[in-house]
Amino acid sequence: MKTPAYLKPGDHIAVVNPAKRLQSDMAAGLQLLKDWGLVPVLGQHINEEHHLFAGEDAQRQQDLQWALDDPEIKAIVIARGGYGTTRILDQLNFDALNEQPKWVCGFSDITTLLCRLDNQGLAAIHSPMVASMGRDEESDQYLKALLQGEAIDYEVKARRENVTGSVEAEVIGGNLTMICNSIGTSSEINTKDRILFLEEVGEYIYHLDRMMVHLLRAGKLSSLNGVIIGDFSNMKDHNDTFGLSTLEVLRSHLNHLGCPVVYGFPSGHEHKNYPLPFGLPVKLEATAESVKLSIRQ
Repeated sequence: MKTPAYLKPGDHIAVVNPAKRLQSDMAAGLQLLKDWGLVPVLGQHINEEHHLFAGEDAQRQQDLQWALDDPEIKAIVIARGGYGTTRILDQLNFDALNEQPKWVCGFSDITTLLCRLDNQGLAAIHSPMVASMGRDEESDQYLKALLQGEAIDYEVKARRENVTGSVEAEVIGGNLTMICNSIGTSSEINTKDRILFLEEVGEYIYHLDRMMVHLLRAGKLSSLNGVIIGDFSNMKDHNDTFGLSTLEVLRSHLNHLGCPVVYGFPSGHEHKNYPLPFGLPVKLEATAESVKLSIRQ
């Protein structure tokens, strides 16, 4: 796995939007990048609007391709998620990025891009995006630490639903809907001997069960070293109830796999969104008292 160079003051950071049009102010996030000593450079079409999207497909592709190719750009922090990245993903050229790896940071719809980079052998970061930065100081500072190559030790309170154990492996994953949607494509997730991270927002519980069955049938749960479950926010049930809660559905698919499984890790669509590096080895320790995740770069 290729690890991009860590950032230093004065580095230029591309801010591009390959998905949904901007609907919130990025001022706080841009100022934060500047406070870290970085120089944010906006994509040419970042403020465009075309239906749901941040400009037409060709415009969003052009901005992301520029960010991937330009040697002056040392990292890419995506503006926001939503939907739209898959419409341009297979038109991108990664030759320059393979020659000069750079950090790509984002989550939600950006899961497809992060998994594509993983398939290219490139490390990336599941993290807050520019439009969501400034909501939780801890999450932002952890992202800064990752980008600068610092060690990180997360510790959260254990939950009784967890499966205890200890493992060292690489993390991969992200938004469950986008992971399932990408099976059979260039961004199909590789879970073999990995720690699978999952998060979701606004889905029906029966959809959740259907997606977990999809992962099972596709072989994505058969060779895991561990599982980290992040936030499953604003999950819904029909009047004709599914009969299980979100947690019960997840436990029914995961807790018999024979590896550590931890629930309630603060990463996903909430304000507290701890960044996770994909493609770097981490140590996951789940005990009856706590969950520790150690990142050494």
